[in-house]
Amino acid sequence: MKRIGKHSLWIVVLAVTAALAFAGYTRYKKMLVRQDLADFVKAAEKGDLKLDLQESGELVSRDAVDVFPPGRGFIVEVLRKEGEYVKKGDKIMMFKGGERMESDQYVPVPVTATRDGLLTRCVSRNYYSDAEEIRAGKRIDAASTCVTRIVDMKTLAVNLKISEVDIFKLRQGMPVSVTFTAIPGEKFAGRIDVIAPTADTKNSPWGNSSRVFRVVITLDRTSQKMRVGMSAVVTANLNAKKGVLKAPIETLFQEGLNYYVYRQREGYEYDKVQVFPGLRSETEVELAGGVKAGDKFFTAMPESLK
Repeated sequence: MKRIGKHSLWIVVLAVTAALAFAGYTRYKKMLVRQDLADFVKAAEKGDLKLDLQESGELVSRDAVDVFPPGRGFIVEVLRKEGEYVKKGDKIMMFKGGERMESDQYVPVPVTATRDGLLTRCVSRNYYSDAEEIRAGKRIDAASTCVTRIVDMKTLAVNLKISEVDIFKLRQGMPVSVTFTAIPGEKFAGRIDVIAPTADTKNSPWGNSSRVFRVVITLDRTSQKMRVGMSAVVTANLNAKKGVLKAPIETLFQEGLNYYVYRQREGYEYDKVQVFPGLRSETEVELAGGVKAGDKFFTAMPESLK
């Protein structure tokens, strides 16, 4: 009986020693793992995936007319200022011909609006300066000099410059959403009205050039807050899928024609699993293959993180 008891005691001692050794080894392994390893591990999940194209553009009017004086002379009085709305026939300013404004040779005549719209400055023909502000006493040297511009605010649109890489992702009539930095909290619906058939050259400040296509977005509604020249952001939903398995795109690695993820087992340990990517957005990718929701993938080669 004593020998059996002694033998049982040794078994207990060995079991406790083994358990302590295993716990110590596990703790040692954890100490070898960097504290920020979790920052390099992302989980796969089920959810919706949208592929959006987002581009910056400029608010323009598709219908604007320049207003010209009856001849050379002087602006005697400004009746309607830049930024005001006018109706066709409204008097904008009084104009007097001649070489001297104090001369009695000519009598002041009104310059009237040729259409309804918003008064703005004329478009400058000088690349390096803006058009001059119209003011009383200003001399006008020729009848071909624009004195103001009337913009039809009902025909506002957004001009985009789309790269040749993305141009075939768009189609005429495609619905889009438009936001403006100057009008926070409001979103405007629109559609693609024009896709230019020929490319333009876009030059960068660093001397590089690229080919871009002009795309015009027609707005379904406008706002009194809108002003020509405002910066706009246009978002087009190109594709969407519901309930797909997706993961952050940085977890996807390519070798030749094949794609892989490094699925974490524990610490730096991993399984290299071949996957088949589907729809991709700028941040996420759809995955098919031997992976499931909840799996954790490395965003960098595990060996490089040690």
